[in-house]
Amino acid sequence: MRASVRAFLSGLIDYAGLFPPAKLPLDEAIRNYARYRTEPESWMLGRFVIPATRLAELEPHAHLFSSGPPAPFAVLGRGADTAPAFVKGIADDVEAVARFRARHGASALVDNYEVKLPAGALPGRDTNIWLQAPAKGLQRIGLSAVYEVPAAAPAELFRRMRGGAAGVKLRCGGLEPAAFPGPEQVAAVIAACRDNGLALKFTAGLHHPIRHFDRGVRATMHGFLNVFAAGILAHALRLGEGQLREIIEDEDASRFQFDEEWFGWRQFHVTTDQVAAARRQFVVSFGSCSFDEPRDDLRALGILT
Repeated sequence: MRASVRAFLSGLIDYAGLFPPAKLPLDEAIRNYARYRTEPESWMLGRFVIPATRLAELEPHAHLFSSGPPAPFAVLGRGADTAPAFVKGIADDVEAVARFRARHGASALVDNYEVKLPAGALPGRDTNIWLQAPAKGLQRIGLSAVYEVPAAAPAELFRRMRGGAAGVKLRCGGLEPAAFPGPEQVAAVIAACRDNGLALKFTAGLHHPIRHFDRGVRATMHGFLNVFAAGILAHALRLGEGQLREIIEDEDASRFQFDEEWFGWRQFHVTTDQVAAARRQFVVSFGSCSFDEPRDDLRALGILT
């Protein structure tokens, strides 16, 4: 296994089997996750993604994650369209996490809380209520906040988040063409997060490594190699939005090169240590309803051997 491959892919995939298009029953999804944790590629696996409102449903399945290393969970908040309801929802979610931790102790690690920011949170309203008011409750139990933002979010939103403890989550697809942001939008979010020191997570539409047209959804889907290569190179080399867009649009897998000591795309190369730093500090993971599809595709490309 080339060191740069390990650095690029380590903990990359948060398993979201509960969500479309897979939309598996909880019993099947958590059993899949437990099995993936025992397989040779388990080092690529990140957190199990579950809504805060469903944490209690994991009780009958505790035996699946009560042995071995603590099982990591990413908890999705319920969100709301008004500021008071948004803050109240986070408070309720915090209590659900606290109860879950009390039941399962060291066998479960819940440190990531993700919630969608509605349109009312965008600049022009009292952004402080949305971004900072819930922070004390989350910090009280050591939860890191990740706010899902629109792909077309204005630059001012990222500037207002600068210096806080929260990260950003970007949705890269869905079940219909309109759900897929353009390469220029993805590039802009990557650059804005980089420039404002915000960790970035991706979700949806990234089942496959390389950008390609999908007949099922009638849309060109982003590749997770493209998106993470753009993030890594943006972090290490300070590439501009135009260069990032070229990486995101590339449909030629051979241009993504892995060596023992470096990763590269075209003329841009970074060391394995720089890859690891970018993954740790900046582009942290992506949510996928499948672990098998990304893994199988990486094998087919000869990246996983």
